[in-house]
Amino acid sequence: MASQYKKVASPAFLLYLVCTSAFLASVTQNIYSPIVPLLRDSFQVPFHFITFSVSIFMFVLAMMQIVYGPLIDAKGGKRVLMPSIFLSMIGALGCALTSNFTLFLVFRVVQAAGIAAIPLVASTTISDLFNGTARGNAMSTYQTMLALAPAISPVVGAFIGEQAGYRGIFLFLVIISIILFVMNLKYFPQRTEHRTVHAAGSSSHRYMSVFKNKWGQAIMAIGFVHYFIYFAFLVSLPILLTDYYHLGLGLIGLLYLPTAVSTMLGSRLYKTVQQKMEQRKLLFLGSLLTAGCVVLFAVTIYDSLVLLTVSSILYGVCSGLTMPTHTTLLANEFDENRGTAMGVYNLVRYMGMAAGPMVSSVLLLTLNNLWLFVLFGVSFAIIVIVLAIRVYGKVDVSPS
Repeated sequence: MASQYKKVASPAFLLYLVCTSAFLASVTQNIYSPIVPLLRDSFQVPFHFITFSVSIFMFVLAMMQIVYGPLIDAKGGKRVLMPSIFLSMIGALGCALTSNFTLFLVFRVVQAAGIAAIPLVASTTISDLFNGTARGNAMSTYQTMLALAPAISPVVGAFIGEQAGYRGIFLFLVIISIILFVMNLKYFPQRTEHRTVHAAGSSSHRYMSVFKNKWGQAIMAIGFVHYFIYFAFLVSLPILLTDYYHLGLGLIGLLYLPTAVSTMLGSRLYKTVQQKMEQRKLLFLGSLLTAGCVVLFAVTIYDSLVLLTVSSILYGVCSGLTMPTHTTLLANEFDENRGTAMGVYNLVRYMGMAAGPMVSSVLLLTLNNLWLFVLFGVSFAIIVIVLAIRVYGKVDVSPS
């Protein structure tokens, strides 16, 4: 499979091309978080309307995975990628120009439908290009680039939001879409032969084969809960910092940096840890550590900004360490239908991203942030332990 790409560019060049594309796509997602209070005030709508706009974006990202996955398997990445980038540009432009919240939601849906293809093309291309430990290292690079986006996006979003409002932010996203389009039009290879889907049966049967695999089930369940909590955290944090700590938009953006940078460092740490620990055990151990850090974040929420920042950093490191195991294990487990498997995974994790903000906003009507994240952390730990017992027959997540 790699030979198809080598005719045009080296695997290393293509790795950084798709990682850069995924990074810029992730900017489109993460630039939105710190301006949640700004959007609430600009459109003069209740907070749950804004969380709905976050959730509907993630929901569309999720649904489009079941469309794009088989298309990438059958048609190749570029034929899916270029129209989707153009679609995202139209959506961003519409969001920038409208002052009606309903139309804003419609254009966010259009933007999400376009952006949805980019990370799927990236992860599938990486899986095609690399094998073994090299694949794990490449996935770590990919996750590092994805983690870099949340480090930069909130700062950029907060700065642009203060200077030019939400319109300025979405015009900035139009520029990003244009950059993506030009980069991939020029450098992403046009595949000369279609990828062959080896699995027998219809597309629905291929999807079911992923869900029926016990490791597929474990990865999907952990991925869903991981991103459910992560996006509940991202959306709750600016409201907490605004309403409880009374911080301005610029400082809120800066306080996203520690978590995002530590997530990036965790992804880099994964390259070393995967040499010493089997991927499957790392999936469970890393997830348990992440659940513990969620509980730690919960108990420090109302103590001080310093403790809140420290707990956020630990949460970021553990999250970054765990996330590359999801895609690496999927690529290893489903060698013949990577596009479909990655599509299912993205569907599930985007559903988690969509559900997290909505469920947390409802639960916050009766719980405060402390008990909300204690509930999330403890539930995550229980789910991980149950899944470990199911796949191993006993709890065995030790390094040796």
